[in-house]
Amino acid sequence: MVPDHPLTDDDRLSAIIIGGGITGLATAWYLEKAGREDGLNLSVVMVERENWLGGKIRTLNEDGFIIEGGPDGFLTRKPWALDLTNELGLSDDVVYIQAAGTSLLRNGELHPIPRGLMGPAPTSRRDVWSATFLSWRGKLRANLEPLVRRRKAAGRESLGNFLRRRLGAELTDTLLEPLTAGIYGGNSYDMSLDALFPMLEQWEQRYGSITRGMRESKKFAPGHRQPLSPLFSFGTGAHQIVRAIADSLERTEIIRGRAAVAVDRMEAGYPPRYRVTLDDLQSFESDVLALATPAQDAASLVRSFAPGLTRLLERMRSSATGSIHMAFRCEEISHPLDGSGFLMPRSETGLVTGCTWTSSKWPSRSPKDYVLLRAFLGRSKDDSFLEYGDPELVEVATETLRPLLGIRGAPERAWVHRWAEGMPQYRVDHTEWLGGVDQESAEYPDLFLCGASYRGIGVPDCIRQGRDTAERIRAFALQDSRRRPAQTLNV
Repeated sequence: MVPDHPLTDDDRLSAIIIGGGITGLATAWYLEKAGREDGLNLSVVMVERENWLGGKIRTLNEDGFIIEGGPDGFLTRKPWALDLTNELGLSDDVVYIQAAGTSLLRNGELHPIPRGLMGPAPTSRRDVWSATFLSWRGKLRANLEPLVRRRKAAGRESLGNFLRRRLGAELTDTLLEPLTAGIYGGNSYDMSLDALFPMLEQWEQRYGSITRGMRESKKFAPGHRQPLSPLFSFGTGAHQIVRAIADSLERTEIIRGRAAVAVDRMEAGYPPRYRVTLDDLQSFESDVLALATPAQDAASLVRSFAPGLTRLLERMRSSATGSIHMAFRCEEISHPLDGSGFLMPRSETGLVTGCTWTSSKWPSRSPKDYVLLRAFLGRSKDDSFLEYGDPELVEVATETLRPLLGIRGAPERAWVHRWAEGMPQYRVDHTEWLGGVDQESAEYPDLFLCGASYRGIGVPDCIRQGRDTAERIRAFALQDSRRRPAQTLNV
């Protein structure tokens, strides 16, 4: 980067980042990188209320088992996580998903999902006809998609309504709804189409067909290499990227196990300053403030000086998610586990919503004589699993999977993770909501909001938001380069 104007050794930028998840960490990392490139004297304080960093990226290494409390891998088609991995020097530690193929539970039986149906729209009519979980009427309706007229009505449309209109109710509710729910933890009929899958609308308008648009998107330009695998992770688990970022930070003071309870914007002098008070009454002041937290938490922090922004942030809702890892001896499961796992549509009732065959997907995450399964819990507007104790959840999951996978006996070990506010919900009006947030926050050019609540839920999207936030802070610093370091006021 080239500064817009020269920076001297006395130029300082003080920043406080609230939230030590992957977004906050990426913000700090890219901010330090920009500081080195611009010659900016940087002072950063990061506050994380938990005793660990990484947010929902949590990895447990225990007796040869690698257990993920959150995501177990990162998308390669969204390049920001892989780009950061390379910049951190972790390329040699990258591992790619090994299992190919996913199944769908339909009427109590597991059906293989044809490869051409594993996206937001079919890429192969032949694969639609070969799907054993669809009726002939459902297959015919899905294959008529290119003949469906473009939508001309004004107003936002939910993802579910869009897919149902284009592809029919059966394919949408049986397969596409659990596919999207597995990623975003919500109901597709409540999800924002333009916030989550804007390309679907673009394909409809450009090609007159999302099936045709999906096929066109698969065509790579000359010289463009297709990723080796859709997912990647690290040999010691997803948390390796968190440790690498934290270990590389040189100008960032990290405070863990302390919550920010109050933020004041002091406008008596110029430029304005932020004072952040922690739950132990320690306080810090800074030039800029980045809130890399869920929108609901950010709302409570800006309440004292931004009531309009507070009201908007309070509207964000999240759904509960959870998972159970279970370890069985190989001989206790008769299913070959030849794939990555299976999905469950809403028509299949129960607490379990899907299952990953972790030892097939990532073979190095369990001892060779064990099978490691991960059952998922929670649907939009159904957090009843939070009322169960760990032993009850393990028993429910085992009995759900027993007839499907030919399980004999109980798991030898189990690990349960719950996230009461696990997944932000991008509702149909998310784009308008985000525009309102941007408009309200524009009044505070030294305040930066980022994270899964805003412009992407997955880890790569959060890393991109952290990078973009660092760039915005850099641009703000170059407008008025005479800054002071973050100061501890009292303990």
